[in-house]
Amino acid sequence: MVPVLMLALLAELGAAQQSYAVGIWNLQTRNLTQRATGGVRNVLLRIDESEGELRAQVTSPRNYFMDVTGFRFDGRRMVVQYGSYEYDLELEGDGLDGTMTSPVASVRVIGTRQEGLMYGGDAPARYVATRTGSLGHVTKLLPPDGEANPGEWVRSRLESIDDIALVLRGIPVSFVNPDEFEQQLRVFAGQRVAVTGEWVGVRYRIHEIELPNGSQ
Repeated sequence: MVPVLMLALLAELGAAQQSYAVGIWNLQTRNLTQRATGGVRNVLLRIDESEGELRAQVTSPRNYFMDVTGFRFDGRRMVVQYGSYEYDLELEGDGLDGTMTSPVASVRVIGTRQEGLMYGGDAPARYVATRTGSLGHVTKLLPPDGEANPGEWVRSRLESIDDIALVLRGIPVSFVNPDEFEQQLRVFAGQRVAVTGEWVGVRYRIHEIELPNGSQ
């Protein structure tokens, strides 16, 4: 009877450890595309349990939860694979600590349990993040190199504030609510900015705009 009891206790312990991993974890790493500025990249890891099995998803660049390509959890260590990225994490209380390895480099990851987010059915979860890019024109994009007055170059081509866009790696992203931030958008036109907000379809809803040095 003793071995049976021990097996039952071990099974209960394993189930408890597995359930403790369930939840939403905010994973923070150094942004590999912004090494000079020491930028930070945040990804949400969502772990659900169904019929004793764990299922993991991470947020994509547009902040929708996507299924991972591989996931293992042994009671304390979890390994998450998403495309060419691999997270190797140790569960420590309400935190995670480990590394994220990509084709570019291997960097440290610090994770904390995320509280307070609400999800409705299978709809994409609302997730606020900061995107850094340049304010340009939705079709004419950015001023040419060497332009003496980049801001005026952009402003002179705007027929309305709806024409301004955040240019991310050569791709213009329109805003949902540019009229609410018109003054800042016009002042910062042609400059590199950090925009905090959320995706609404293929457009971005602005919550806050600031220059990389923190000026608003």
